[in-house]
Amino acid sequence: MRKVIVFSLCLAFVAGCARQSATNHVQQDTLSRATTVVEWESGTTCDFGVYTERVTKDHRFVFRNTGDTPFVIDSVVTLCGCTHADYEKRPVMPGDTGSIYMSYSGNGFSPGYFHQHAMVYANLKEPVQLELKGIFDHVE
Repeated sequence: MRKVIVFSLCLAFVAGCARQSATNHVQQDTLSRATTVVEWESGTTCDFGVYTERVTKDHRFVFRNTGDTPFVIDSVVTLCGCTHADYEKRPVMPGDTGSIYMSYSGNGFSPGYFHQHAMVYANLKEPVQLELKGIFDHVE
């Protein structure tokens, strides 16, 4: 019985060491990923101005990879179901352009000012925030 307990403890120790080694390897790969630089040709904010309620508005944020390595978007995260984002799934090579498409639908919300944003997570030094804003008016 004593041998079984010692064997189980040794097995648990070895498994824990292997798991820690794998975790360290993944963290090193993430930290060592080459970053790039992008220029937002259309800016990072879109103001729709005043428009009629029950109309979906959309905007395409255009960027150019001005860095030396391919630009890879990991995800674009919106914080509200009223805002949707779609983005380049392929690497954007240095010198090339790409875009992130965002749409806003205020259906069911009270008329008035809105300000929504999305966070772009990619191989940049820091995430980028894209913004949509405007005022939708009541339909009578």
